[in-house]
Formats: sequence, C-alpha cells, structure tokens
Amino acid sequence: MTLLASIAASLWSAFANPADSARPWCYWWWVNGHADRETITADLEAMKRLGFGGVLMFDSRGYWDDEEHVVNPKAEIGWGTPEWYDLVEFSVRECARLGLEFTMNASASGGTLNGFVDGKEYETDVMNRGEVAAHLDRVVAPLLKRVPELVGKTFTHIYSVSYEGSVKTGGSWSAIRDNFYSTMRSWAHSHGLKVYSESGGPWFAGATAAKLDCDQLDLLAHNDFPQGEFWPQPERGPDAMRANRGGRFFQRAIVLSARREGRGIVSMESFTHMHHHYYVDPAVLKPLADIAFADGANRLVWHTFTCSPEKFGVPGAEYFAGSHINRNVTWHDEADAFVKYLWRCQALLQRGEHVDDGEFVNVATNYHGWGRYRRDEKAQFTTTHRREGDVDWFFVAGEGKGDVVLNAALAGRTVKVWDPVTCGRAANPIAAATADGQTRVTLDLPIGGSAFVVFAPRDLQTGFTGLTGLSGAKPQAPINLVNPVNPVKKDVPITNAWRVSFAYHRGVSAAAPEPVVMETLRDWTSFGEDGKAESTSLRYFSGTAIYRTTLTLPHSSTYTLSLGEVPTGIAHVFVNGRDCGTVWCAPWEADVSSALREGVNEVEIRYTNNWYNRLAGDCFLDPKGRVTRSTLRYWNVPRKRDPDRPWKTRPTVYSGPSVADPLQPSGLLGPVVLRAVMAGSGMAGAR
Repeated sequence: MTLLASIAASLWSAFANPADSARPWCYWWWVNGHADRETITADLEAMKRLGFGGVLMFDSRGYWDDEEHVVNPKAEIGWGTPEWYDLVEFSVRECARLGLEFTMNASASGGTLNGFVDGKEYETDVMNRGEVAAHLDRVVAPLLKRVPELVGKTFTHIYSVSYEGSVKTGGSWSAIRDNFYSTMRSWAHSHGLKVYSESGGPWFAGATAAKLDCDQLDLLAHNDFPQGEFWPQPERGPDAMRANRGGRFFQRAIVLSARREGRGIVSMESFTHMHHHYYVDPAVLKPLADIAFADGANRLVWHTFTCSPEKFGVPGAEYFAGSHINRNVTWHDEADAFVKYLWRCQALLQRGEHVDDGEFVNVATNYHGWGRYRRDEKAQFTTTHRREGDVDWFFVAGEGKGDVVLNAALAGRTVKVWDPVTCGRAANPIAAATADGQTRVTLDLPIGGSAFVVFAPRDLQTGFTGLTGLSGAKPQAPINLVNPVNPVKKDVPITNAWRVSFAYHRGVSAAAPEPVVMETLRDWTSFGEDGKAESTSLRYFSGTAIYRTTLTLPHSSTYTLSLGEVPTGIAHVFVNGRDCGTVWCAPWEADVSSALREGVNEVEIRYTNNWYNRLAGDCFLDPKGRVTRSTLRYWNVPRKRDPDRPWKTRPTVYSGPSVADPLQPSGLLGPVVLRAVMAGSGMAGAR
C-alpha cells in the first residue's frame, strides 16, 4: 500500500473506530454539593457508556439562586471542606477506573473567581497575581495532594468560565490578561495541569457590555485550548433548528485563536439554553453541532449532565440552564447514538491540518462579541476543509439536493461521501472538475443533514472494507451500481393496526397509561383534554411507548424502514426480534434488510419522547399526586411578558413548567413504510 493510500485507509479507520481522544466531553453539574458515592459512580459509568471522554465538574454555589430560577436544595456539605474533597477525590479515582478525563471549574461560582475560607465566601481580585495564585493554592492544590499519581493523566485541566465578576482594583484588559489568565496558566503548568477557559466573555453585546477594551484573541492565547459556546434557539417548528439557521454562536474568536496559536483543539460549551426544560432532543441539537463543526469546532462539551441523587426523584435535581442528558432524562439510554455521531465527526475534525478556504473575514483584532463569522449565511451548505498528504476531506452541513463547490482538485482522485450518522458510504457521487481547479459535488442531504466528502488517491484499492465500527457492527459496504441485487422493488406501507404499550422512566412509581390499539397512528396530545381530570392521561405522557405490528412480505429484500414523521424524541427499531438500530434524526430510517424474512414479519418500535409534556401535566396536580419530582418550580398560572423586560416572561420558562405551556407533539405519526433501497440511491448503513 502506498503512503497516500495508507493515509486514506487510516482516515477511514479513524472514522469507523475513532480514538478515545476524539470523544466529546460533558459538564457534570453538582447542585449545591448534592452528590454521593453511589450517584457519582452511576453518573460516570453512564457517561462512559454513552461515549463521553471527559467531564468538566462544576459545584456552583449561590449562582442565580432566586425565584426566577429553579429551587436549589440547601447545601449539606460546605464547598472546599474535607467532606467535599473526599467526594471530588472519589470522582477523580472513578474517572481513572473508567478511562475518563477529569477537569474542574477552579471556582465556586459560574461567573466569578471565588471560593470559601472557613465557611465564608470570598471573591478573588483578578487584577492581583498574588490573590489569583493564592486562590488556586486554596482550591486546586488540596486535590492535587490527594491524587498525585493521577495529575496530568486523569486530572488534566482546570477551567475558568466566562468572567463576569468585578474588577476591584481597576485597570485594563491587558492587566487581566497578565494578572489573571497568565497567572492561572503558569500556576497550572507548574503543577502538572493545563488550562482552558472562555477567556473574556461571551459578551455578544459588544464593548458596552465589557466596559473595558478587550482583545479576545490576546486573552484566549493563554489557554492550552480555548473554549466558546453555542445556544439553541427556543422554539421547535417546521423551520427551526435546521442547518445554517437559528441558535447563538459565540465561537469566532475561539476558532481564530486556536488557529493562530497552533492549538489542535477548538472547544465549545454546547447546547446551552435557558428555555423550557426537557424540550430538546438529539434531532433538535444535531444541526447546531453541525454548524459548530463547520465553523471550526472539534470538541464539544455538552451542557449539561446534572448529578441528581435518588432522593430528588425523577427527573430530579437540575441546573437552570442547558440541554439535559443525565440518567433521569427519558431518552438517556438511547442517547449514545448521537454522542457517537459527535465522536465520529470530531475524530476527522481533529485530524490533519485546517485548510483556509476564505470562510473567515479578515478584520481588526478587537473582537467584541463572539458571533458567527460565515462568508454566506444563506448558503445551502456550510463547509470546513482539512488535509493530510494528498487526501482532502470536507465536513458539509446543510439540507436538500444541490451542488457544493469544494476547494480540492479531482484529477487522479476519487470522491467518496461518508455518512457520520450511519458510518456508511455512498458510492460514486456526481462530481466534476471546475475550470479553476476545484470540484463540484452533488449532494442530497436530509433536514439538518451532514456528510464528509473525501478526496482520496484513485489507485486506492484497500483500507475501506472489513473495519469494525462503533458498537461492534461492521459499516455497510458501498451500494453496487453495476450489478444491483434487486433491480425492481416497491415500497411496502405498513397498514396493520399498532398495539401500543407504555412505560415511565425507571424511578417513577405512578401507573403508566393503559395500552391502546391504534388503527391509525396519532399524536398523543390528541388524547383527552386540558384540565386536572385528564392530567394523567396519554395526552401528558412522557416515557417509552412500544409500538408492535406485523407485515407480510412475499420475499426478503433490501429495505429501510422509514418512520415518517417523528415530531420529538428517539426511536429504537427491532424486526423479528433483531436490533436494527436507533433512529434519532432525519430521514428517520433504519436499515432492516438483514432482519426481514419471507412471510410474516414482526415489527417493534420503542419510541421515547421528552419529559416536557408530563411536567406540564403535573402543574395541574398537587405535589403528592404528581408523576414527577424535581427541583423545578411547577406553575399553575400562565406566563405573561415582563413589562420591564419584554424578552422575559413571568414566571420564567427556565424556572419550571406551567399549566398554560403548549404541549409538544409526541408519538409516531407515520406513515411507516418499508422503503425499497434502489441501487446507488444513497448511503448504506442503519441510522
């Protein structure tokens, strides 16, 4: 095998079997120190099982603890006490056992550098080097003494969130750079650790928000890797959450800083929001991750996985912000499919070298704000380009059928399209060289779609087959364009009735709705009516529904099972008892060919929606009669716009649910159809 062929083969291997170093991380939020050893072990084991590679631990005290936010339980142990360090040390050692990296916020607050001494809170003067170093001596050094053999191996980084505190002694941002960020990095390096942070922001409002002149690139340069963030937009609708639309992205300076400083990692706090709790799911979040990837990010840190001991019930304790993914989330057990998608994408985006195709505008270095910086916001496809040797690859985010011009020469090379959702490959996409030496490629992507377009040496004959993918399944081979196995096939709609049974998330003691037979698939919220009498009906159900039916085939063949419209949630498909994979995003299809047989086939779809509707239903009920228990506030009044702050409502959506909140469509809506896979029609592999 030639060197160039070897590069292409190893690229596919990295895609199908990504290294642990490419895994996404997640925020691990302790609510006022409420953690115990049993919960710590269960949380970290769950993170590992989902595919996360590291945690960023926060135990933020007194940060937005008021009526507009969730009900934070009172602390049982003091921050920075021996009992607290016992739990943190146990966490680090559990991370070592599981092969997770442990990183921690070096503060007791979300927006300032503070801690506790003798039970009293203090805020560090970030303009004073001595105070910054003394703070780290008090906060981080005790843990280093407890786990010296794990420093730099398991316990790898300390973190500073966006600084929103006061500047006690006055000065400029250059002084904050020299006294705060520089001191923090020097201290960490001298103790075997590294640093990452959201240095100097995000202040998307501009210079008036910061009040001091701020060259963010200068501040971010003091990180071993810099971190930005992005937020989903609040609503979900026919035009929401699609590629190149929606969301707030504070990552411009982060990407530029990483590239200027030669940092291999471009990190993003991901999926942060302060909208309705438990409203989002992987299909909503994927297009936002894709935009971040196309803009240059290559490590996502999911905000947030909250530590929620059993005493708080289900869904339990929660932070007021973030897209929840902890063990109490309804679709937590199925979330590995999405996490592994992120992992697979990051494996290729952390490899090779970035190629500047002019997607960033060249401006002055005074970076007030972290907004997106795309060349063409209305483009159908958004791309980023990487290269190693004579192999070029592009991550492409977008939707629909159209052409994208990629800055790579076609001569002497083949073009392949790799699907990071299925770990599959489409054979021979339409590609043509342009007059200026680039290549025009025709793509057809689903809503919120994505793909890697790979230019590899034409003489490559090996290295793309026989590789084991994530979760042990072999990636599907390319579809044969020359000798199709089934040249003539028809779609087969499923017309039999569905028998549907229901189960709440583990930890819920309430009885689930009775099984139903659906002659036609329908939205659960169409059952019953608003009001207390119906508040425990299927209308408000949140959990897992098992849909069962049969279909008859005259012969087995190559099909995908198309679920039709899936308004929210995740579905897991089984045919004749065989696991055909998790379906979590458009086009909502699973490859069922290997499970089908002639005659009668049994189809089972385990569909799980979000907690959102059940929480709204519980607002009609007295606390003792509720299905859920949580630290959210349950409002039995409608929301009204705050006249003084029209961008907010009272009560706030991030404090908890309300009886007047519109319900989220739920359930399989169909039509469910066996879709005939024609030769060359698309990417092979199960979604």
